[in-house]
Amino acid sequence: MLKRDSLTAQMQQLSHTLAKVKRLILEDQELKALEDVNYTLSHYYGVTEQEMIDMPGDLFTDRLREQQYKAEELNMLAAFLDELAGLSDDGLTRKNLWAKVISIYDLLEKEYHILSFEHIARRDLLANALGL
Repeated sequence: MLKRDSLTAQMQQLSHTLAKVKRLILEDQELKALEDVNYTLSHYYGVTEQEMIDMPGDLFTDRLREQQYKAEELNMLAAFLDELAGLSDDGLTRKNLWAKVISIYDLLEKEYHILSFEHIARRDLLANALGL
């Protein structure tokens, strides 16, 4: 029960941070939003923005499996990567990150048996943007 309560508290904190990032983007404070995303990636998920960009897709999926994240953590990671992609000026970086978001959705569906209308809609939108 304590583990579940701890996870719930962590997810609430990540949700709060994600909402802050989205607010900062709307307020044209992209640099601060990028700082918050990078801080979250490095401190919660143990990966830098550059590592995330450079990591091949299959290695990325393997790393997620090795870390044994809970479904909620993967869902939040997908949301942060999606925001990071939106903050990127480089088209290749954006596409790379969106491909990772799709791979997280696939992992959630296939291995965690979690499927949501939000993921389906976002996956379709990203797949169209990627030309898949």
